[in-house]
Amino acid sequence: MGVKIAAHTMEYQGGRIVSHLQLRNYSALDYKEYKRIYEECFHDMRIALQRFPIECCGSREELERKKEEIYILEIDGKIIGSVAIYGNEIDDLVVEKSFQGMGYGTALLRFAVSSLQSNHTSPIILHVADWNQSALKIYLKNGFSIVKTEEI
Repeated sequence: MGVKIAAHTMEYQGGRIVSHLQLRNYSALDYKEYKRIYEECFHDMRIALQRFPIECCGSREELERKKEEIYILEIDGKIIGSVAIYGNEIDDLVVEKSFQGMGYGTALLRFAVSSLQSNHTSPIILHVADWNQSALKIYLKNGFSIVKTEEI
């Protein structure tokens, strides 16, 4: 079953963001590398919170259906991060472990906010587990506020 965790709903309350980050949409050819990065990013949290299965990336088919909403960041042809935008929600923001702490997560977050603002979408929300303090700090530092916390 797993332990109960505190999950925060956060809403963007900052100013206008302009992002010049160049991303591309997910493609079926990305699956193996995308899955590796995604699983790696969520592995420690899922173990600590006793969330099973540990593997939590969507299937090839599921990701193919969502490809227009999943944005990939590459450097020299290597996937280093990704963010998904579903309606007004920013989700699945991941950065390859060896590139964490270099500002790519913030850049992906700003890209997503800018994209949603360009489409006049509001409110802009995301969800984060309280366990993920590094992500929580990035979100708070970049104009998001906690609007609701629940135990799941």
